[in-house]
Amino acid sequence: MLGLSASFIILIPFYVIFSSGRTFTPITINSILIQLFAVSFPEEVFFRGFLQDLLGNNVKAVLIVSLMFAITHLPGLLFYGDIYAPLTFFPSIIMGLLYMKTSNVLPSTIFHFLANVVFTFSHNF
Repeated sequence: MLGLSASFIILIPFYVIFSSGRTFTPITINSILIQLFAVSFPEEVFFRGFLQDLLGNNVKAVLIVSLMFAITHLPGLLFYGDIYAPLTFFPSIIMGLLYMKTSNVLPSTIFHFLANVVFTFSHNF
């Protein structure tokens, strides 16, 4: 529930503010499955379940891991010109706090997945 609650509280305003005038890409079942099982879940297991735990699962660990998470998204900026890539630091903080509170990757995976779906399918590159 925590992952869904955080998603609605944070992602609905993001969607409302940034969706004006955008063309939306249809979401296929394959896209959903890839986002969930090949992106969101593995990244959360590694960044939160492994690295954040390794660093102490505290606020300092959340910030360090969020910085590392943002750095891994920099190729999006460098190779595709995605100016939003470095901003992954901010949702990563939310994901880290969800994990810190629960010590479970499920809430952060839910947020990560929904954030990716909202951003990816309402974003024109």
